Amino acid sequence: MQIVLSIVVTLLVLTALVVAHEFGHYIVAKKRGIKVAEFAIGFGPKLIKWHRGETEFSIRPFFIGGYNKFADDEEKDPVPGDFRAASLKSRFLTIIAGPLMNVIVAVVLAAVLLMTVGNAQPVVTGLEQNSTAQAAGIMEGDIIREMNGVRIDFTYDLQDAYGAEQGDALSLTVERDGQKHSFSIPYEEEEVDGRKLTGMSLSLEPRTFNFFEAVALSFKWLFLVTREMVMALGNLFFMGQGMENMSGIVGVASMVGQAAMIGWDQVVNLTALLSINLAIVNLLPIPALDGGKIVLYAVEGIRRKPASPKVEGTLNLIGMVLIFGLAIFLIFQDVQRLIL
Repeated sequence: MQIVLSIVVTLLVLTALVVAHEFGHYIVAKKRGIKVAEFAIGFGPKLIKWHRGETEFSIRPFFIGGYNKFADDEEKDPVPGDFRAASLKSRFLTIIAGPLMNVIVAVVLAAVLLMTVGNAQPVVTGLEQNSTAQAAGIMEGDIIREMNGVRIDFTYDLQDAYGAEQGDALSLTVERDGQKHSFSIPYEEEEVDGRKLTGMSLSLEPRTFNFFEAVALSFKWLFLVTREMVMALGNLFFMGQGMENMSGIVGVASMVGQAAMIGWDQVVNLTALLSINLAIVNLLPIPALDGGKIVLYAVEGIRRKPASPKVEGTLNLIGMVLIFGLAIFLIFQDVQRLIL
């Protein structure tokens, strides 16, 4: 049952994200006067179809993504309304709109989660007798709002806060009975695994936010998550580290299935993360991806001349081979990980 649930929810999540991505391309193309011949949800034979303007919309049975097709006839010279005939600015905006739509989806989902489920906040749940934290005036139930000059909104912030340790005292701001109090807590002489101690124990407790707080914090969450993903990609490409931590479609299905068994909020959280991941990966300067097209447009802007269809086609073919090769490798790695 869990396998079926994993497959169904994964297909729905990935299809929704891909359709959102394609809708970004579609809506900007229409705004820029580029004709879109078809917008499909899913693949395979058409189950339902309808028209709006020159665009045919369809729903197909295999929910493994979606696509939109520009009206260009590749065998003829471009005419007004074709993607190839559009200005460089219009083509750039149309392409960048796909990843941007995935970013918007992630921000909206993050804001919804922050308003409904909330976010884990560090709370003081234990104090050792005669510890420096107790002597400084820290009390159980204090909510950590700032540590070492780093504002604590997410668990991601704790890593930055611990990395900002300076001197012989921990700088801390807590919330107690709706009031904020600041402390400077001397570190104790004893250390554990090289970590300085204050005799204070923390645990994570959920906290919800109002609409305006959630919207503002969703952008901070976006920045923190994007930073982590970009750093991971940097380690992968420049240092060759982290390939073993990457997941393909099988790994994603496993994670989505586990999230579905825990609760809807975990599925939404994972969907937001996948949406950001999709945006970042699509912006990589690899032919056949949006990022590869943007590189070609940059070159076109410098040369003031577009790449020939033959060159662009060859680059896209190379990009597709690389993408499919990586996808197959990740599937084997996912399966091996599940078996072992």
